[in-house]
Amino acid sequence: MKIMKFIATTILAVFLATAGYSQGSIYTIDYTMGFATGDMGKYIGSTSFRGFTFEGRAFVTDNVTVGGLFSWSTFYEEQRGATYEQGSLTVTGNQYRYINAFPLLAQAHYYLGEDEYSPRVYLGGGLGAYKINKRTEVGTWALEERVWHFGVSPEVGILLPVSMTTQFNISMRYNYALKTNSAPAYSWFGLSVGFAWGD
Repeated sequence: MKIMKFIATTILAVFLATAGYSQGSIYTIDYTMGFATGDMGKYIGSTSFRGFTFEGRAFVTDNVTVGGLFSWSTFYEEQRGATYEQGSLTVTGNQYRYINAFPLLAQAHYYLGEDEYSPRVYLGGGLGAYKINKRTEVGTWALEERVWHFGVSPEVGILLPVSMTTQFNISMRYNYALKTNSAPAYSWFGLSVGFAWGD
């Protein structure tokens, strides 16, 4: 828990320090869909349609930004007559499965091209803390895990100009929250669509 607070504080400090010396900044707010993979996809196979992402990026050169991200995605699935195991406990019945994922990441991106008034493809990624809340409801029983993970997130996207200061943003991000001593790894793709603005 202490190390995750340290990571979150570091991300905020890096972004604020960079913003003060930047050549401009971009802020984005996006609607985000999630597609679980790996063991997470076995637990919940349904697509998440409930999520958003907020980002702040500061240009340190004409083609490079650093910044931070906060995101939230809810995954949900109902499974009838399913069996769920957690440690030594095994439960069978109609289940309601939930995962709420909250990434808090430091990021860096590289932008192709230099004309800010033309479409710009960008590549990048982030690393930092993932808070994963997992809940399984069976009848009157509820099994819940709330665990902090360290994770990484490569990304590709494009900014499409709408006006002098506004762009339409589309990105695909792969989230991977590493396994801990008490919880498995979690992974999913996030497709984000929204708007970016800045100077």
